[in-house]
Amino acid sequence: MQLFWHGYSSVRIETKTGDKGATLLTDPYPNEASLRFPRTIEPDILLLSHQDRTQFNIEGAGGTPFIISDPGEYEVQGLFVHGFQDPKTDEAEKFRPVIYRLVAEGMRLGFLGQLKRQITDKELEELGAIDILLLPVGGGEGIGSKEASEAISRIEPRVVVPLNYSIPGIKTKLEGVDAFCKSLGVCKRQDSNKLKITKRDLPSEDLLVAVLERA
Repeated sequence: MQLFWHGYSSVRIETKTGDKGATLLTDPYPNEASLRFPRTIEPDILLLSHQDRTQFNIEGAGGTPFIISDPGEYEVQGLFVHGFQDPKTDEAEKFRPVIYRLVAEGMRLGFLGQLKRQITDKELEELGAIDILLLPVGGGEGIGSKEASEAISRIEPRVVVPLNYSIPGIKTKLEGVDAFCKSLGVCKRQDSNKLKITKRDLPSEDLLVAVLERA
């Protein structure tokens, strides 16, 4: 499995299970003056953090992907997706955030996308055991570093991929990834342009924070 970060809460996940390969892309964002969404991606699955599709740059994703923006269970080319919400939360919002659990190559991934509050007990139960957690850490349209650290302590993943933090070119005022690492206390950090990982590579003890350069 390979994971690439494109900025904000947009991640590309490339998986292969047996003879089935799938590319999943999350949350393509509208172009900005200094941060433009790459136009060369043609995902099989387009995964959106909430149900207001107008807030995403869907046209920026090439091809004809299968779009998921609602709770439910899905299977596309060997990649399993379970999206869910806690109906007792976010009732004032027209389009509530969706939390996703992904299963591919024997690994379990959690995607919190644009969650703006702490995960609830019900959502935690549905999420279950997670190997790789992708979550916002910089505030803005998602939780900040302190809330992200609290979520990690409750979910207990083996690898964390920070999303939605400040980099050059981003207009939105966000915290940097260093602030997130500081809030964790102990931060075993690996910086790279992508995360290439198999089930065998998952750390058995210390949490790994995989900080990805924008692809």
